[in-house]
Amino acid sequence: MSQQRVPCPACKAPIVHGARKCRACKTWLVQEAQPRAPRVILGGLALVGTIFAVVVGGRESPVGEAPPLTNLDPSASSAAAGAPRPGSIGPEIEAEPEPLPADPQKRWKVREIRLGDNVHPLDVVFHPKGTSVYVSADDASLREYRLKTGELVHKASMPAQGDELRMLFDRYVAVLRHEDAARIPVMDTSAWDRDPVLLNVGKSPGEIVPMPDGRSVVASTIDGKRVARFDLPTGVRLADITFPHATGQLFLVRAENRPYIAAMGALSHGGRAAGAWIDLFDPSEEPFGATRRSIFVGREPRTGAISRDGGSLFFPDRVSNKAVLLDIAATTEVKSTPVGLGPSQGFLLHDDRLGVTLDSKARTVTVVDLATMKVTSTLMLDGVPCAGAASPDGRTLFVALGGTERPPKGSGVAVIAGDPLRVVATLPTGPGVCAVDVTRDGSRAVVASYYDKSVLVIEQ
Repeated sequence: MSQQRVPCPACKAPIVHGARKCRACKTWLVQEAQPRAPRVILGGLALVGTIFAVVVGGRESPVGEAPPLTNLDPSASSAAAGAPRPGSIGPEIEAEPEPLPADPQKRWKVREIRLGDNVHPLDVVFHPKGTSVYVSADDASLREYRLKTGELVHKASMPAQGDELRMLFDRYVAVLRHEDAARIPVMDTSAWDRDPVLLNVGKSPGEIVPMPDGRSVVASTIDGKRVARFDLPTGVRLADITFPHATGQLFLVRAENRPYIAAMGALSHGGRAAGAWIDLFDPSEEPFGATRRSIFVGREPRTGAISRDGGSLFFPDRVSNKAVLLDIAATTEVKSTPVGLGPSQGFLLHDDRLGVTLDSKARTVTVVDLATMKVTSTLMLDGVPCAGAASPDGRTLFVALGGTERPPKGSGVAVIAGDPLRVVATLPTGPGVCAVDVTRDGSRAVVASYYDKSVLVIEQ
């Protein structure tokens, strides 16, 4: 039977109808007739993929089905970086838009953060960015609350209750216990899963201040009468010196165009104040505090303030009912003026033009013109002042009206601002107002209420 022939589609040579390949030009004429080697390779890859899927699929995930994959981008990386560290309760603090400076003409708004857990706050201090607040509680814990939501973000146990908190280098929080303690716990807020560093300062810690080197701190003791320098974060004591009197306050000032430590201490006889001195020395000198000069500053100085240039100290003397201005220079000069009864704290406002004292017995705020050292006004308060905090720009002063009892029982916070200074608002709070702090831009404050177990956020 003869086979029908047709022309090759490629070379036109006659080929048998249905042929798979042209004998003349060697062209394959049927798609399925192409070499099978590639199909074998593909089949092998498919088989390997199937085996891999069986092996992986045979392991059950302990967290359930995986979510779909997403593209990697910078935003995804930053989200991962914000995941909570071990030992933390919630996510890291998110950045908030920077608020505007305070305006005394606007009304202040308040909102409450409940501490819960049946604990009472002792002191509060703002996170450097103003997005959260650190709280020392009477259950010997240090806590961090997010201001935006009131959420408890971090919590760490301390060796003892903390009477006061100090922010160091925008990273560490020092917890001061003035009685029944000989160490200052310092918490690294970038590592809440670690224990605090313990600075062995001596009996009855007084104050702690950061040094210009960005790494070391100087701390004082009241009963131990010692001032020592420590390294952070190791906690190693670098140097110390012992004074003849109890030292409760420390200031980092400037004298002779370089940083100086001003250590304020006092003597007492029969439980009564017998005199107070400030010891000035360069902390970089060796041996530590070897060359120092002492300045008599009154009978019982209380918490004061440093001028912006670091060259002056303003503080009240509770026993003599005076406000004292100490000019720190090659030759020191001390000026004073009478103020209200029982002054307990001093502040510098309006570009260091005005000195302000909180007068607990008189229930007043006394305003002093520092150029003339004369009282310009006396502001009446609706309660007994126990603590205050001034905005860094010197425009606003917040005064907690808790009273002098320990813990305080009073309530309310006064807002002092304007030029001339006046009480622009008195805001209600829960009972037991004991501490107050202000953000760096002065637009927001927090007040801790001991008996109310809350922190009140004040903002415009």
